[in-house]
Amino acid sequence: MTHETDVVVIGGGIAGLVVAHDVARAGRSVVLCEASGALGGLLRHGTVGGVEIDLGAESFATRTDAVARLVAEAGLDLELVSPEPAGASLAVASDDGPVRARLPRRTVLGIPADPLAADVVAIIGEAAARRAAAEPTGALPPAHATAAPVSLHALVTDRLGPLVADRLVEPLCRSVYSRPATDVTLEAVHPALWREFVQRGSLRQAADAVATAARAGAAVGGIDGGMWRLPVALADAATRLGADLRTHTAVTALAVDAGGVTVQTEAGAIRARHVVAATSPAATDRLLATLDPAAPDHVRGGATGEVHLVAAAVTHRGFDADPVGSGVIVDPALPTAAKALTHISAKWGWARRAAAGTHLLRLSARDGVGVRLRTRDDVARELRLLTGVPVTAGDVVDVVVQRWTDAVDIAPAGAAAGRIARAAERGGIHLTGAAVAGTGLASVIPHARDLAARLIAEPSAFSRPLASDRSTA
Repeated sequence: MTHETDVVVIGGGIAGLVVAHDVARAGRSVVLCEASGALGGLLRHGTVGGVEIDLGAESFATRTDAVARLVAEAGLDLELVSPEPAGASLAVASDDGPVRARLPRRTVLGIPADPLAADVVAIIGEAAARRAAAEPTGALPPAHATAAPVSLHALVTDRLGPLVADRLVEPLCRSVYSRPATDVTLEAVHPALWREFVQRGSLRQAADAVATAARAGAAVGGIDGGMWRLPVALADAATRLGADLRTHTAVTALAVDAGGVTVQTEAGAIRARHVVAATSPAATDRLLATLDPAAPDHVRGGATGEVHLVAAAVTHRGFDADPVGSGVIVDPALPTAAKALTHISAKWGWARRAAAGTHLLRLSARDGVGVRLRTRDDVARELRLLTGVPVTAGDVVDVVVQRWTDAVDIAPAGAAAGRIARAAERGGIHLTGAAVAGTGLASVIPHARDLAARLIAEPSAFSRPLASDRSTA
């Protein structure tokens, strides 16, 4: 028997859950299909040193109020929290070994508002600071503002010098966006900063306009107990509103006709007026390919990325004073397997209280070198290099390894536009999630909510199915 519903959502990450919740709250019928056995996508957790921590995203950017609005409007029993005041550090390579310093206070994406500030000079040196301070100013000519954009790295190198690009911007970009600065544009990753730059003709002045006097790292927030609590609470709220959330339900194919979309699953077919794919980049490409089996290979599956995380509980007293603050952002030139370190129990008050004297840390591996971050010896080696604390394997009392495949879309920038165009060719299919909205909850949640609002505005194609009908699909 074919099940009928207003909307089918494919993918149980935060984007899919947002759409399912908002559609159900509007009184429409919705079925969400998640292939794995758990909801939440990259918002997952694990137990390290007896404490439940995030093994996926552990914070969200506060450049938008997306998370706060969702929590409030959905009535979720969650407490939003800010990081502890220590701030983050940066470790960069030099001829004399690693240089560790606190992340400069007034920077945006690593771009300094004042290149001659002491915390900037400590990282790039006086000569490079003077070079950056000499950036020419003046409004950009219209041709420059509308020409094909150059990469973030090339733009910063041209305007502020190579050391600002290599030591400040590149580590931040890789840490936050999991991409090198050569692969992204300023316009894409920080539209507000780009607008200020176009208006003022100066990256320094743009950063000064955007930056606040807050400590480095204050532009993020978290949830008391971990970000993983957000999808759990949202799924509970959606279920109470009547959303049918199904795990272990893989979607194998889509078919479109004049009356709607048929979604094929291993448990049977589901018929809907609208289908929302909120899946990973490669999974989205595979779904779209089922609409046109004769499609060429270049539209049948995108490039994928991988995130490899290692969380550890450490007892060394050298961490008691939070020597690197909330963590370390790593210069790609350093001989390390890690691209970032988070001192979880220094960054979040709830984690410090729960750890009760044990230090919780998390390492994010560089692309392709996750195999070098598995054991207690591996963890101790990286901690020594990045923090200067003489940690041994005996100080590492627990290690948990988390590997995420297809977590990052490393295809060219036009990949998202291509996916949207291919979906739009077939009526009733819509895309959301990081594959098209960009990474981070500040981007994903507003995109998903806007899509849900558009679906709600259209007339309902089917009546809400009876609860007894749901088991037949």
